[in-house]
Amino acid sequence: MGVPKFYRWISERYPCLSEVVKEHQIPEFDNLYLDMNGIIHQCSHPNDEDVHFRISEEKIFADIFHYLEVLFRIIKPRKVFFMAVDGVAPRAKMNQQRGRRFRSAKEAEEKIKKALDKGEVLPTEARFDSNCITPGTDFMARLQEQLKYFVYNKLSTDKMWQKVKVYLSGHETPGEGEHKIMEFIRAEKAKPGHNPNTRHCLYGLDADLIMLGLTSHEPNFSLLREEVRFGGKKSQKRITAPEETTFHLLHLSLMREYIDYEFSELRNHIGADYDLERIIDDWILMGFLVGNDFIPHLPNLHINHDALPLLYKTYISVLPEWNGHLNLRNFEKYLEKLSEFDREHFSEVFVDLKWFESKVGNKYLNEAAGLAAEKEADSALCLAALSSSERMTGEGKGTVADEEEEEDDIFETEFRQYKRTYYMTKMGVDVVSDEFLATQARCYVEGIQWILHYYYHGVQSWSWYYPYHYAPFLSDIKNLSELKLTFDLGTPFMPFQQLLAVLPAASMELLPECYRHLMTSERSPIIEYYPLDFKTDLNGKQQEWEAVVLIPFIDERCLLAAMEPYNSKLTQGEKARNRHTECAIYTYDKESEFTYSSPLPQMFPDIIHCRVRKTDIPMDAWHVPPDHVSGRIDRSALYFCGFPTLQHIKHKFYKKKSGVVVFQQSSRGENMMLEITGSDAETTCDEVAAQTVGKSIFVNWPHLEEARIVAVSDGETKFSLEEPPGVQRVYDRPSTPPPTKVTCLSDKEQKDWLKDVQGITEHYLKRKGIFVNECEVLLYGQLLTGRKYVPKANGVVELEKQWAKQVLPFAHQTVVKDIKAFYSSLTCFTSLDELFPQTTTVFMVGNPYYGAMGEVQDSSDVIKEGRVRVVFNVPHEPQLEPLIQNQHKYCVKYSPGYVLASRLGITSYLVSRFSGSIFIGRGSKKNPCGEQRANVGLNLKFNKKNEEVPGYTKRTEKEWLYSAAVEELLAEYLDRFSEVFNTVSRNSHDDVFYEDDIWPGEDQNGAEKVAEITSWLKGHPVSSISRASCDLQVLDSAIVERIEEAVEKTKVKKSTRKVRVTVKPHLLFRPLEQQQGVVPDPDAEYRLFDRVVNIRESFTVPLGLRGTVIGIKGAEREAEVLYEVLFDEEFAGGLTIRCTAPRGYRLPPCALINLSHGARVDHTSHKLTAIVKPQPAAAANFNSNRQLGGLNHSPRSPFIPTQVRPIQTLTHEERLYQVIAHYWEYITCIDIIVCVYKSADSVYLCSLQASVSSIRLLKKNEDPTSIFPPQNATTEFEDLIANLKISKGSQQTPPPPALPQASTSQSDGPLSPQSFAMVSVGVKSFVFIASILISFFHDYVLCYAMLCYVLFCSVVSVILAAKINVPHGESASPIAPPSANFSNAMMGSKVSELACVCVGLGMTPPDFSFIRSRQGLVVCQVKLSNGLMVHGPQCQSENDAKEKAAFFALQRLAFCIHQPSRIRTLGLYGVKRFGN
Repeated sequence: MGVPKFYRWISERYPCLSEVVKEHQIPEFDNLYLDMNGIIHQCSHPNDEDVHFRISEEKIFADIFHYLEVLFRIIKPRKVFFMAVDGVAPRAKMNQQRGRRFRSAKEAEEKIKKALDKGEVLPTEARFDSNCITPGTDFMARLQEQLKYFVYNKLSTDKMWQKVKVYLSGHETPGEGEHKIMEFIRAEKAKPGHNPNTRHCLYGLDADLIMLGLTSHEPNFSLLREEVRFGGKKSQKRITAPEETTFHLLHLSLMREYIDYEFSELRNHIGADYDLERIIDDWILMGFLVGNDFIPHLPNLHINHDALPLLYKTYISVLPEWNGHLNLRNFEKYLEKLSEFDREHFSEVFVDLKWFESKVGNKYLNEAAGLAAEKEADSALCLAALSSSERMTGEGKGTVADEEEEEDDIFETEFRQYKRTYYMTKMGVDVVSDEFLATQARCYVEGIQWILHYYYHGVQSWSWYYPYHYAPFLSDIKNLSELKLTFDLGTPFMPFQQLLAVLPAASMELLPECYRHLMTSERSPIIEYYPLDFKTDLNGKQQEWEAVVLIPFIDERCLLAAMEPYNSKLTQGEKARNRHTECAIYTYDKESEFTYSSPLPQMFPDIIHCRVRKTDIPMDAWHVPPDHVSGRIDRSALYFCGFPTLQHIKHKFYKKKSGVVVFQQSSRGENMMLEITGSDAETTCDEVAAQTVGKSIFVNWPHLEEARIVAVSDGETKFSLEEPPGVQRVYDRPSTPPPTKVTCLSDKEQKDWLKDVQGITEHYLKRKGIFVNECEVLLYGQLLTGRKYVPKANGVVELEKQWAKQVLPFAHQTVVKDIKAFYSSLTCFTSLDELFPQTTTVFMVGNPYYGAMGEVQDSSDVIKEGRVRVVFNVPHEPQLEPLIQNQHKYCVKYSPGYVLASRLGITSYLVSRFSGSIFIGRGSKKNPCGEQRANVGLNLKFNKKNEEVPGYTKRTEKEWLYSAAVEELLAEYLDRFSEVFNTVSRNSHDDVFYEDDIWPGEDQNGAEKVAEITSWLKGHPVSSISRASCDLQVLDSAIVERIEEAVEKTKVKKSTRKVRVTVKPHLLFRPLEQQQGVVPDPDAEYRLFDRVVNIRESFTVPLGLRGTVIGIKGAEREAEVLYEVLFDEEFAGGLTIRCTAPRGYRLPPCALINLSHGARVDHTSHKLTAIVKPQPAAAANFNSNRQLGGLNHSPRSPFIPTQVRPIQTLTHEERLYQVIAHYWEYITCIDIIVCVYKSADSVYLCSLQASVSSIRLLKKNEDPTSIFPPQNATTEFEDLIANLKISKGSQQTPPPPALPQASTSQSDGPLSPQSFAMVSVGVKSFVFIASILISFFHDYVLCYAMLCYVLFCSVVSVILAAKINVPHGESASPIAPPSANFSNAMMGSKVSELACVCVGLGMTPPDFSFIRSRQGLVVCQVKLSNGLMVHGPQCQSENDAKEKAAFFALQRLAFCIHQPSRIRTLGLYGVKRFGN
């Protein structure tokens, strides 16, 4: 089978087949089967190109265990977990195994020799020989014992494993792993009580698993495999950690429907005789013709040359003429029709052949074959052998001449000669007789028959094999109808017999010592089967791994006879390995208990309390008679969640080359395109809203997901749910209609709607091959995340669906309503005592003890009152506050490329080039030698992949930044190999540079220099540092190291305390299978340095282990966000994410409780909280709660929007509040620490932005005017200015009015104008705030400038705001009145905001001008006195254009404020203005 070409071809032709595995939406599976050899190879030799790679057996076993755990956790099988290791294979498979192992040994030897020739020093430890992954070796015997230990351990300790039956079919059980799995499936299916809706998942890397899965005819069957990346370099290291691996699910349920579409034309020809199940069987047979593991592919039939579409087209053309489907007689007719391809292919090369003959004077495609033919018959065209067996014996020259005269068709003559050449050169025969061709045809058809039996019924003969390296031509496979094909079952080889049959001499150490000499001794009777050198033949293929390995086939009788004299010399241990054993089934048995000894005690401990029962299964227990017929079921009315289907939505299909992108690049062949047709009746927005808003439907056809619809829009009008915050109710009863409001979309919202439509249609077309057509209505919904038990009255609990907070858009054409979905029967609790029985592990999601893990105690006396008694463990937390405040000391400092260039004395171009990739080829630019290229760049940045190397490079929106480590690395590079820099500098436009151009001297060896550079780069620590996405927020390694130190200091104290409390059940979170995907606290916000705890059970990270967030990886969907966590303890499977030990891991929000979030919302906390730069929002265009939009708005702003009142009615503290709140989005661009001190009776907010020294809470319903008596506008304005004025000389600020006693009541919400009263702003407040800033920034001038500048902006804003609203007739302010453009309310116009900011910065008011296009659209241009010029977007009116342009100008000014150097300049300028 063309692997991975078949997988790629099938995935691109049918684009919806596979999808990326997303943990929150994996379908439920009953059975999980693992083809173990793929995992073993992945964990033992991940990169064969690296000859320096070494790994211990202990590490291999640990990695395999971890891989199995992750796969089990991803799929979560409910009934069966089947692990199958390849045992002794049928003889037909051994020929391919033999070729692979010989080639593997030869390639390894060549790579080692090449490395030694370059002068590389290889490790002294022995290299892992991948050929040891063969039944019967010492390694496989040890692995089998380790797998048994792993099964015993998981069943004894893991609750999820205890619910399933575990099958382990090891290397001692004969048969290939995947075929042992299929044997089990066939046996289960043949049982009378088999559930036809059983859901299967098969993991494996072989592409023919697609065909194996289809042979089962099971409707719910999916394949799990690692992501395949095409177009990359062979030398790229494979990702071995399963956490880093992207997995794909390929759904055979969709494959069945796509096959139905592929052959739908037959429905019109054969009508009622059309049977999809028979079509699928024939499709599988056609796949065998392009080659597989047992027979070679037919000549010129290659997958990448559209062989499969040719096979399908031929099948469609001939099937209507048959009586039934494929049988031996019809198969001959099919091949006869298909043989026309042989002639068509030859006709394409015939012209080239004649041209070649005219040039070289040789009349044969292959000169050697032609000469052999002439020698045989003394003739240039000895064709008689192909037409008559009598004339093939070598008649005289004249007979052939007569035949040539009778031959009128020159084309046929050349075609037959072409085939003759193939047989003579490929198969080494001297005479191509009719008997030879008949034997070829029989062997090939016999091979097809054996494979069909093998796939559908199991092994029919252990000893049969195809005896040739090549297949015959299609036109020579004939006279089949009378063939009688029978097979002798025989017995499988013993393990040592297979070892000697498939291993090369280079791997003889894997054999028992008594057999080794048979591979190397010249006296060995089988020495001819172990050539030290051999040839390979691509035979029309392109990749070396596809080449035919030309080694002799093992003669079974000779092999067994040669081994016989030495069988008695085997040791007892070797005899124990050389046997066949049964498969075993393992189940959890709580009644039994014993100690299981570890086979590797230094690595894995003994299992003290082992509770496992083992049962052996006879080898023939799963044999099913070939004539057994399984029943079928009509499942059209039932939808199994997670299994995609093309049903439910009307569409049409056609094949077209559309360039669908499935594997990182556009496909080249035809794609099966789907076009949604929908209903004829027009659908209006209000009709869709009435049917869907507030209801649960399925979205994202054909990969359906359940979602709750919260809004519907047609681009002009929006119907949306009107619910209180936090409510996520489904309104599925007619008696309770959803509360809906109707609004008209603004211009910006209409543009967002168009972007959503465009994004959806492009994704469907380019990725799924689905044409959505015109999208008139969008639905906005929240995806289902899981189910959660919710306490009700009288101790009752109900399992309710939980929905994501994020709202996503969906096209109305791609949603499905009113379908019956199947959900598994999960363990269902109905009461609190069932949900929280004694000894249950729970977590606290309320204060106090937020996030603490506890154990439920006897609650019988309080459960009726709706409470649960729990004992919580409250460990001592590490003190990270000092590290948060001083993180700037440990952060890596980054500089632009030109800064590094100036320090190094080179150009910034060289910094940019050498930090990326630089390729050096052999030879010179004028005379290159081959295509081999070496990459001598530092590989520290990756533009296309948007990746950087933490600690070395960082990408911003405009440029790349580099650390001092890059400077040191470049300086060393420049010192060692300056000639490379010189060459790159002189030839800046070249993509590839050449050895002879860099080192032109005769005494200079360019190849040695390149090897020296690559060796130096490999030896540098930077080569082992993993790269990260540029969108990832991370803490540098130095800070992570300090966190580790803080955690270790805390461990010394060991001050965990136990607390016994009685808790309301809604504050408890119990880890349950039903709740996988449910976020414990949806309101939690994550920041770097946050402390978290893992709340997932049966997970790689131990339950209840605490850690610190050191990285945040954003995603478009909130469920796909990942947090990098540095845990407090090491654990098996931990990752080294910028840390010294394997204690890191990446987890989604549903796996964590944020302890720091609990501390932030706990008003009794006295801790200093660091508010870092807010993380970017998800990249969704729609947000149900768009609040306080603007530049970098802090999610923790203490200001919230309130009801707008006329500014004349506001008190002076309320005016100041409005100004600060309004400009908060610009002020927070400075990213200043906000210091919050909370106590039981008051909250004090000391922040640079607000410039407020102290704040107290008012009592409930307390009127602010009781503290500040109402005054008229003029006096109020003057008092406000007096309070804000800085004292000059000995002048003192008037004392504030006396304040009443602070109330002890505490407010739950954020601060508002009514919840605080300003006391004073004077010199003391400046000193206090400045001291905080200085302690953080360590720059007195910068801090003072920032403080004065922001205060100045706020004061000017208040002055202007007050002045604008002074009633007519009152005294004018010394400041000039504003222009007419400022007549609108202060908070409602971006134009007025821009004017205020300009005045505050000491600039003249902005100058606005307009440009009108031919279409009548207006563009506004803003010109500021500092030289800044900004253009706005095209708008319909001048007012809109002016507002948009003003907003853009404010953004640009805010960016200027963000630059520290400009803060200092603007701040000092602000001091000057303030003094004036």
